[in-house]
Amino acid sequence: MIELLLGLGLGLWVAFLVWNLCYNRNPLAVSAALPFPLRAEPRVSILIPARNEAAILAKTLPAFLEQDYSNYQVILADDGSTDGTGDLARSFASRHPGRLRVVRIEDLPAGWVGKTYALCKAFEAADGEWVLATDADVVFHSKALRGGMWLAQQHRAELVSLGAFLECRSFWERLMMPVFTLMLAGVFPLRKINNPRSSVAIASGGYILMRKDTWAGLGGYETIRGEMIDDLNTARLVKHSGRRILVAVAGDLVRTRMYASLSQIWAGLRKNAFAVHRFSVLRTTAFIAGIWFVNLLPLAALAYSVGYLVWSGGELLPGGGLIPGLSFAQYGLSASIHLFLISYWGIPRRYALLAPFGSLLYTAIALDSMLRTLFGAGVSWKSRQYRKSSWQEKNRSRNEV
Repeated sequence: MIELLLGLGLGLWVAFLVWNLCYNRNPLAVSAALPFPLRAEPRVSILIPARNEAAILAKTLPAFLEQDYSNYQVILADDGSTDGTGDLARSFASRHPGRLRVVRIEDLPAGWVGKTYALCKAFEAADGEWVLATDADVVFHSKALRGGMWLAQQHRAELVSLGAFLECRSFWERLMMPVFTLMLAGVFPLRKINNPRSSVAIASGGYILMRKDTWAGLGGYETIRGEMIDDLNTARLVKHSGRRILVAVAGDLVRTRMYASLSQIWAGLRKNAFAVHRFSVLRTTAFIAGIWFVNLLPLAALAYSVGYLVWSGGELLPGGGLIPGLSFAQYGLSASIHLFLISYWGIPRRYALLAPFGSLLYTAIALDSMLRTLFGAGVSWKSRQYRKSSWQEKNRSRNEV
């Protein structure tokens, strides 16, 4: 029986490899080395939600204000910050008159997620024909705005998203971020996102460039006011309305360091882990079980094989080396699949060997997210607690029927 289960697990890893080769190989990519000639430069409003981001904004805000693009503005929504974010932004605004505007938010209305409300207030203040929603911790190359607009014009897209290059410096970042990103890419493959005939849609929250009238016509941020995952739901709304969306790998145009410690990783991934499964206990439990099956089982079988070998004085398990062979094949294939992304981000290759442990840790985060949402005070982010909205509760019940 164990051989059959291990064989099934190996088959799933092979299928996952083939899936990624079909739908994530040779993604659409752009680089600062390209000239990005534009037919026109319509006005763009860059929207930055910021809550206690003074330290990082001192490094990122100059880049937002120095874009190689003639017709744009930056609107920073100071979301109740207490660390001097507003003062810092206003000091930049005084040095860049007409380029940077600061909107202060004092209170969060009921039913809204903080980031979404900040984006909404910035959107209301925008006068651009296009808007570019980003995050305070994202670093733009001087061609970042030009590159996104070039893609929109070349592909006639009404939403363009650039996937930021992730800087992973600590042990926990190097362990967790490739695992999480590869899981996401498996569920939302790039070729399906960019295929107008596919319903698959997602965007990278650090860079979402879209036509303002299109987003306003769909109801704008009011439509997703209670959604924890604003980028996913923004992309879904735009694409499912019949408009074209486009996601590209940004290379050196956009980069960020999302989380710097295990506690930040845990909190950041936890806020979305249950929501990405549409608050479905069935889907979340099935996902966790699947991750355990393809990661924990081969590790346990390998450990048991080694233990039996030592305990028996050098004898193999009954059946010879089939169990350790199948286990090692799964482990090796898992490491190989993760190796490309790990190498691309400049992470030491040995971290590919730790991928199963990162996957198992993510299931603990997902379980924590589900249990906190169902039985606790909800998930927290930026010193705020979020419970399920009534829509999410109804959606969860509908998905589990």
